[in-house]
Amino acid sequence: MQSANRPGRTAPKRLQPVVELVPEGVDPDEDGYGDDEFDAYDDADLLRVVCPDCVQPIALLADQEVLPEHALCASPWNPFGLTVCAGTGRAAADARSADEVLQERTQDIAPVLTLPQGLDWRTQPFSHVGGPGSRPVYLVRPAQVSAPVRRAA
Repeated sequence: MQSANRPGRTAPKRLQPVVELVPEGVDPDEDGYGDDEFDAYDDADLLRVVCPDCVQPIALLADQEVLPEHALCASPWNPFGLTVCAGTGRAAADARSADEVLQERTQDIAPVLTLPQGLDWRTQPFSHVGGPGSRPVYLVRPAQVSAPVRRAA
């Protein structure tokens, strides 16, 4: 049916109330989710260890005795050339905890990030300001003389 107020448009249909659908065979709880049964991975203790071969962190279940199969990316420029790491299948006891490695890294970085006492970073010149190469160089080109155009007589 055409709208009398706006020619060329149809009259809007009356909106019907939205009916909330409930999937069959599912009884929602008071929170709206189905009753979750016990899952074997719910109470699993995960450990983070570092593979001794590829030095990458790996998540292990508490009862795992060997390192799981994990990939080794030889080059970040070719992420599709993955190979299986040689550390796959090694004893989990050979791998160190990832927390220990993180603590060692933060201890090693501290001397690098600390400036000597007499050196203030705010008074140091920047390497990219001033000096040769800091401003564009304009080349002076000699004016080109065009040859006179000859016309046929």
